[in-house]
Amino acid sequence: MQLKQLSLVAAISALTFTTTTNAVLGPIPIYLNPVKVSANQFNGFDTDATFSTELYSSKDIKESGSTNLYDFLSNNTSITITPNAGNRFSQKIDMRGYGTTNGHKNVVITIDGVRLNNHTSSSQSIGNIILDNIDRIEITKGSGSVIYGDGAMSGSIHIFMKDAYDSYIELEAGNYGVINKSISTSSKSDDLIISTAIQTQERGGFSVADSTNNKDWGKQINKEIDLKIDATNNTQIQLSLAKNDSDYRYPEYQTISQFNSDPVQNGTGRNYAHSITNSYVYSLGINTKINNTLTLDIKTTEEEEASETTFYWGSGGIKKDKKTSDSLTFNYTNNNTTIDGGYSKLYGERKEGTKLTTKDNKGYFIQAKHSLDDTTYVAGYRNEKVDYLYNLTSKSGNFDLTAYNVGLNKKLNDNLSVFSNYNKAFQAHDINTAFYLDPNDGYANKFADFLKPMTSKSLNIGLNYTNQNSKTKLTLFRSNLNNEIYLHKQNANDFGTNSNLDKSHKTGIEIDNKYVINPKVTTGINYSYIDAIIDSEDNTEDRGSFNGKTMPGVSRHTVAANIKFKLFDNSILALKHKYRSEAYAEEDFSNTNTDKTKAFNSTDLSYAYNYSKDVDISLNIENLFNKKHATLLGDYNSTGGNVVYPANFTRNIKAGLTYRF
Repeated sequence: MQLKQLSLVAAISALTFTTTTNAVLGPIPIYLNPVKVSANQFNGFDTDATFSTELYSSKDIKESGSTNLYDFLSNNTSITITPNAGNRFSQKIDMRGYGTTNGHKNVVITIDGVRLNNHTSSSQSIGNIILDNIDRIEITKGSGSVIYGDGAMSGSIHIFMKDAYDSYIELEAGNYGVINKSISTSSKSDDLIISTAIQTQERGGFSVADSTNNKDWGKQINKEIDLKIDATNNTQIQLSLAKNDSDYRYPEYQTISQFNSDPVQNGTGRNYAHSITNSYVYSLGINTKINNTLTLDIKTTEEEEASETTFYWGSGGIKKDKKTSDSLTFNYTNNNTTIDGGYSKLYGERKEGTKLTTKDNKGYFIQAKHSLDDTTYVAGYRNEKVDYLYNLTSKSGNFDLTAYNVGLNKKLNDNLSVFSNYNKAFQAHDINTAFYLDPNDGYANKFADFLKPMTSKSLNIGLNYTNQNSKTKLTLFRSNLNNEIYLHKQNANDFGTNSNLDKSHKTGIEIDNKYVINPKVTTGINYSYIDAIIDSEDNTEDRGSFNGKTMPGVSRHTVAANIKFKLFDNSILALKHKYRSEAYAEEDFSNTNTDKTKAFNSTDLSYAYNYSKDVDISLNIENLFNKKHATLLGDYNSTGGNVVYPANFTRNIKAGLTYRF
């Protein structure tokens, strides 16, 4: 589909979704009004933003019936979330067509402004964020590289926690041994807020037991305490500590016929992988208002993690990771002009025995926003230096990278605004990408080399349209990439080395619509079309050239739709459906595999009942029609044939009780 055709589809869709109907009787839901956006240091209304946004309030999250953040993002947004090789506690994230293998490396995720991206290949740990304590989620697309630097290729996901946690006890139980428990509370005084929360997530397993009589069970315990201190009238200090422990098992692959006949079986007959992870996160922040126009913000965060995974053949060894994040930013605001700037340092290291590998990022940025009449202008620039070191060979890599962004938003009338931005972004690869498994040495993990960073230039054009009962956002985009990173495999016995695609591009359309049918019925639909194409690549596998091929693991069509019924003043029934079209198998860069990852379909039903001012009751049914879905890994893998990793294949029923105190 060409860009001209996409534009026509977009225009027709916008008119279809936003045609005015009879006036709404009663108050319009708040999400139809302009909503304040903090992401990308914008600090303005979403209808004035120069970039594409998806916004979700705490009410949206509560009414979704989701148990954790993975569930919410997977079933309610345009983002693709799927278990990582069958591991439901660590899932893969993709936005705007970077693929389910490496997509999480190309989106920055923050929590209260602190980056969650890892210096290793692990995806961002978001399953341990307690959902009920989230104030809002802001998803920004095709922007953010000036503020966040490394990794903000497709955009960013921002999670903002409540200033003070609600006081509640929550218990949720379901089939397959699912038990979720949490307790949260806070204490307030004139100059101090103390919030604390503990959450336990457990499941008994979805598959049959292995030879050790263990199913794919899991347990995760998350603890956190947060202090906000008003040291003076103009200065706030924030201290936080989080401890996250997980212990889980997950199955290996199955053949396609095994999955189709009985997805709960142990496809290989091997013992399930057993992973134990313990981490601590410390954070200190100081925000001070120097005068009426200038504010200074300082943040420092440190995370230490120890993990060990035992496979059927033995332990992969204890891995010790450490990462620190330091930033100093300022905000200058004077009438219609805002200037943000600052410095950030990201340092990460991985120790495996005597091997130490490090990645060190240092960046500076400046960004200005100016409003003139009905137009908002934004421009920014970033310079970031990335240094790598591998101590066993003293091998190093040094890169000097830049990002920039220019954008505008023009308000045409009270209902309609248009926006556009041009963004340059970069991603310097993680530590693990520099290593490979050597089949000639018992698949020992060996150093290869540091790769070229990947870069992109993206053009986004969109509109915001709001009337008395509808709100629509529409975006067209094109991203041209150089040196996109991928796993290059020559044959079925090759575990692969990471390499760069010479040139590639991604083109798409995104539509987000919310509609009020009447005071008791609202609908929402989020649609995205993405065409991710490899333009040229010098490396050629034995299956042929990549030129003109589609990026594997990318669905062209994604739809998240919902309808909510306010049955009574104190109850809401929500019906949701998420659809992703089929995709080429992971690793099938030549598009020669006759099998593909099948389309994903899941229909969810949730009911929330407010029994009293202190008691809420909920019932949630996930995958109502018991659809089966698995991720296909192409025929370049250790088996020499197509295999799948089961993702969804059960109907999950959960009932919850919340008591507020």
